[in-house]
Amino acid sequence: MKALIIAAHGSRKKESNLEVASLVESVSEKLKKSFEIVDYAFLQMADPLLASKIDELVQKGATKIVIFPFFIGSGSHILFDIPELVRQAQSTHNHVEFKLTRHLGKIEAIEDIIIHEVIN
Repeated sequence: MKALIIAAHGSRKKESNLEVASLVESVSEKLKKSFEIVDYAFLQMADPLLASKIDELVQKGATKIVIFPFFIGSGSHILFDIPELVRQAQSTHNHVEFKLTRHLGKIEAIEDIIIHEVIN
């Protein structure tokens, strides 16, 4: 089973976390032919935490987990925390294939999204 986790920072504000959940719901509909599960997780301040979500998906039978960091800049979470969580998960679940994608801010199309938003 193939799963996607959109990993966001997490917030003390429930509304912010609900925005991520809503985004994931929309993305899930569009990816239902490519991923059996599309879910979200947070790095801190909100549940589910990324490590727990990975464990949950493995328990559900995931054999490939793709993690998309929903972050704009290359801070500590991108440079250290998420890669370390993925390394730990890989050593714990060595039968599962893990893929960590580029974070949102590194995707070239982000420029077009910004331009579209400001001129419309």
